[in-house]
Amino acid sequence: MAEDVGANLDVLDQRLLHLLGQDAKALASIAQELGLPITDIEQRLHALIDRGVISEVAARIAPDQVGLPITAFYFLRVSQNADDTEAFAALVRDIDQVEEAHTVSGQYDWLVKIRAQSVFDVQEILTRKIAVLPGFVRGETMIVLSTACDRVNVHAVLHETS
Repeated sequence: MAEDVGANLDVLDQRLLHLLGQDAKALASIAQELGLPITDIEQRLHALIDRGVISEVAARIAPDQVGLPITAFYFLRVSQNADDTEAFAALVRDIDQVEEAHTVSGQYDWLVKIRAQSVFDVQEILTRKIAVLPGFVRGETMIVLSTACDRVNVHAVLHETS
């Protein structure tokens, strides 16, 4: 059972996570908003990293600004044996355009998110890189037309359940 992360965070840590989720580069303004010296914010940030609450601090690249304006999701069916599943998992990580890859329940076995330069590239990634992986059976592709929300919602983690 997962640990209740929200219960182990004090109010300042919760607010810090919320503000970092909005703009992690703005430590000075976060410190000002929380009424703390920036050194205290940095210490709390490092403590949250050390505790594993924050897995990494990284820049979020705007895909369309680096030539990857197309986002697609592949729903994939893979043969049901351990060797193929392990090989598929290892090899899908090596495809540069794969941003996320998850094993899922339901009709399909995998949900893979890719970023591409064009619809043609989406097709090439599927047919020349993913479909040739061990155990690939079939796939369904969905191309994102627009995105309303793309974030880690800290409020969901800290949400009080009744």
